[in-house]
Amino acid sequence: MRRLKIELNLSTLYILLYTIFLFIASYLMELLEPKTYKNFFDGLWWSIVTATTVGYGDVVPHSAAGKIVAIIIIVGGVIAVAAFTATMTSKLVALTISSKKEYEMLDSLNKHLVICGFKTPRIEVLQSFKAHYGENIVIVYPELVPELKNLLEEHHLKWAQGEYNDEAVLKEAHIERADKVMILNMHDEFADARVLETVILIRSLNPHVYITAEIIDPKYENYLIKSKCNEIIMSEEYNRFLLSKSVTEPGMSKVIRKLLRTQNIHIQTKHSYEGVSYKEAFEDSLQKGEILIGIVKNYITESELKKIVLKKLQFGGDVEKYKKLLTKIKKNQVEMEVVINPDDNLVIPEFAALIVMERKHEKSAV
Repeated sequence: MRRLKIELNLSTLYILLYTIFLFIASYLMELLEPKTYKNFFDGLWWSIVTATTVGYGDVVPHSAAGKIVAIIIIVGGVIAVAAFTATMTSKLVALTISSKKEYEMLDSLNKHLVICGFKTPRIEVLQSFKAHYGENIVIVYPELVPELKNLLEEHHLKWAQGEYNDEAVLKEAHIERADKVMILNMHDEFADARVLETVILIRSLNPHVYITAEIIDPKYENYLIKSKCNEIIMSEEYNRFLLSKSVTEPGMSKVIRKLLRTQNIHIQTKHSYEGVSYKEAFEDSLQKGEILIGIVKNYITESELKKIVLKKLQFGGDVEKYKKLLTKIKKNQVEMEVVINPDDNLVIPEFAALIVMERKHEKSAV
């Protein structure tokens, strides 16, 4: 690769020097044969025609010095044309290889994260994405803006060009094989409508993918729920909430922002507290250095429940209640329910996840 770069640089330098020589030769011919080459333009016309080996013959040198200049131009021109052809061919081949490589990178995507719409994320947010998906992330955006280009290069992410409500673009990002999709609101005219259109389109291409969508107008929430959008983020609602809290309870907005930014809050899906009271689970979590904040009921997806039903059918067990739940999920009649700080006597049900804050242990200074 380094050798190729050196060759291309030498070719470019030669073409530049040869172009300068043509101008010098044009001036020389005006001095050597003033009767034939009456002005600089006549000399330049002859030099270009001679360099490209077209040879119209309307103007020719008669003196020995003029013929020597012509020989140098012809020989140099053959080399210059070859150098120019090699340079252009190399660049076209490199562009083709780059495009093919980019296509192959997208073609290798599987169980990946698709980010529809681009906003420069905080570094810790991007790191949390990469912790789960590595470089198996593709961003869908209409143009390669500088911020996006830097992000792709720095973190080795992939890019599909186009509007995210375009079926062809989503297929290029292999939405049918995606694990999760995040649709960011572009905050322009009809932005929420575009988000809704995209959710409907994605759901038709991949019935099982987990979709998170950002909207501004709350009236679209019900439409998104009916379109089987798994999670809805209403950014304006959060902003208004933070503004009101900053007035009614000064300092609360900072608390909420801190909680949102912390990396210590998690949703635990695997635990041993099913059928156990919340108080018992809370006390046991404290012993582990964790604080149980609440639970999320119905934390189960259609695909996960199908696997449970198949296992029950294969190995035996009460399968009817799972079939009924599966039917309700398919009809979009089951929603996740978040319960914060529930009653001590609440029994943690099946398919409930825990909301846990881990205690961050700071290293003491030596």
